[in-house]
Amino acid sequence: MKISINKIILFLSVNILIITSCIPLEEDLSGVISIENLATEGDIETALTSIYRQVLITHADPHFLRTPTYGADDITTWEAGNKAPLRVFDRFDYGNGENANIVWLDHGWNNYWRTIYFSNSLINGLKTSTASQEAIAVGDAEARFFRALSYLNLVRTHGNMPIILDETTPTGEEVRATVLENYAHIEADLLIAEANLPAAGSTANFGRVSAAAAKTVLADLYLTWAGWPVKDNTKYQLAANKAKEIIDSGAFTLLPIDNLWLLESQNSSESIFSVQFSKSENIRSNYATAHSFHESRGFSDAFPELQFFNDFPDGPRKDATFYTEIPQRGVSGGNIIILDPATKPWQESQRKHPMYKKFTITADLTVANRVFDFRARELYRYAEVLLIYAEAQARIGETASSIEALNQVKRRAAGFDYSTPNPTIDVGSATPDEILAEKGWELAGEYKRWFDLIRTEKLEEIAALRDPAENVLPVRLPGKEQYITPIPFLAISTSSLQQNPEGFKIK
Repeated sequence: MKISINKIILFLSVNILIITSCIPLEEDLSGVISIENLATEGDIETALTSIYRQVLITHADPHFLRTPTYGADDITTWEAGNKAPLRVFDRFDYGNGENANIVWLDHGWNNYWRTIYFSNSLINGLKTSTASQEAIAVGDAEARFFRALSYLNLVRTHGNMPIILDETTPTGEEVRATVLENYAHIEADLLIAEANLPAAGSTANFGRVSAAAAKTVLADLYLTWAGWPVKDNTKYQLAANKAKEIIDSGAFTLLPIDNLWLLESQNSSESIFSVQFSKSENIRSNYATAHSFHESRGFSDAFPELQFFNDFPDGPRKDATFYTEIPQRGVSGGNIIILDPATKPWQESQRKHPMYKKFTITADLTVANRVFDFRARELYRYAEVLLIYAEAQARIGETASSIEALNQVKRRAAGFDYSTPNPTIDVGSATPDEILAEKGWELAGEYKRWFDLIRTEKLEEIAALRDPAENVLPVRLPGKEQYITPIPFLAISTSSLQQNPEGFKIK
């Protein structure tokens, strides 16, 4: 079944407009998407459109989505302005249910649950569909992929979730399943998706999920499953196996590091799954806005901690990841203009930090008096698969192929051809901690670091290294109480859900 990604991006029904409002878990969503008769492939396409559109909305504002993860060392925020919700988590000012009512905390919660609801509606509607069996199988697989990904992010952020696998309007009486039960149903969905989605490269439409995407999220799930809180070490082998299947497929490559974040490099052979934006249709991404400083016509939401930046190995990857000369921009007649001087060293900039170049190099100066961008944004890319394989295998017994996977990332980071052995770069062995550090540098700012620190129980160690020169400093050193985020107040107050940490159950 082929669905045009342009149709997915352009589709915006009247029903979808209600998703800009705030919803608790139990709110009646029956009017959002109603599937009574999926008679044709076109009907399934329309239903899938709602899911893809919701995924786009969820990821268009990375600063809102990342609110609960600001305790990681790859981002911090401005000490003033409207960044108070981000500072709550940057400072570890939570842990016993407090600060559950701050704005932005519910961004991920609401949007992931909407995706789950839309996915449930399609999965159940397809049971009586009269469309072709191929169209039904692929549509069901896509919906299961997004349901699984949404649940995975909810569980990693807030802990165990209620399991709602049909389109019935939640009553508010649902109770939280265990983390282990959540992992099991996420795995079940992804195994079905893996078996029924098309192979990578078999569709010309960018932004569509493939079997490789399902395998990647499975590998991510298994790596998470093997760590805190369930700690089932048998899952490391499964993580390694899934990652190796992707590597062995030969469908993906690493781009040269100096090209990786350019606009023309979107949807490249490194991308496993990306969220699509469109300048021609004015579907904007706020990645550049969130990661640019005010003096660069952004919002100063997210930039790296000083210790993380200082520890980051020098070389082409660091040059591609950060701006150390901060762009200086103004506005004249509603248009962005370049000031004189055009840049300032990061030490003299407004925020006195480097700025993420990987998210701002594609900033568009032509559409408003603030920067936006339209580059597709990778939720998963091939470099992460290589590092998942290297780490998982290192924890059960490294192999020549797992060390080669790590070395490919290291070679590319140093500006060399990733596929050609290089004795000046290659290592013959690596500990899991060394691979975890490499992953932090490779995926800096990409909504990965926090979850890695939690599953490996390294948050306390990393938080203790925060540079005292930071303007946002912890109110406490974190412990296990800070590993899980409070469930938003509105969801708790209008349902039977039990707030963290009392409601947190592992097995």
